[in-house]
Amino acid sequence: MIEYSTDEDDRNFLQKYGWHFIILFITIYYLKRNVFMPILNERQRKQNYKQATDPQRVAMLQEQMIKVRLEQQRQAELKSNEAKEKKKLKKIQRLKETKVDQPFGKTNVGGGHRLGSGDDPGSSSTSNRNSSSSTSSYNPLMPSTGHAGPSYRPSRRSRPGGGG
Repeated sequence: MIEYSTDEDDRNFLQKYGWHFIILFITIYYLKRNVFMPILNERQRKQNYKQATDPQRVAMLQEQMIKVRLEQQRQAELKSNEAKEKKKLKKIQRLKETKVDQPFGKTNVGGGHRLGSGDDPGSSSTSNRNSSSSTSSYNPLMPSTGHAGPSYRPSRRSRPGGGG
């Protein structure tokens, strides 16, 4: 009958050969990481490159790429044409909205009704332009016009005093 080892025999075996197992595992890990894995990675990289540069595969991908680019070009042209049409319609609509109907059927070419010159469009605008009633002393772009008081003047900028 075979007698199996006891816990004491196992303990003695680990005490005697434990460091050998640890060194063996560290050596296997080092060889795997620094020797075998780079070789396997290089082999995998070469195989992938070979598959990627296969002439049949490249030709098929080239055909698909051309189809996709033609479709993209067609869609871009459609969008461009739609945008041109929208822009043209907006321009026409804007012209219709901004077009002012001329009073009394006159066009604005050569002569017409000047705003602020009076009710009668046939009156001479040059005489009204020179009169003081048609021109005002107030100019919104000139803050000093239109009132009798002194105009606002900001204080003068000065440098802070001190060392230097």
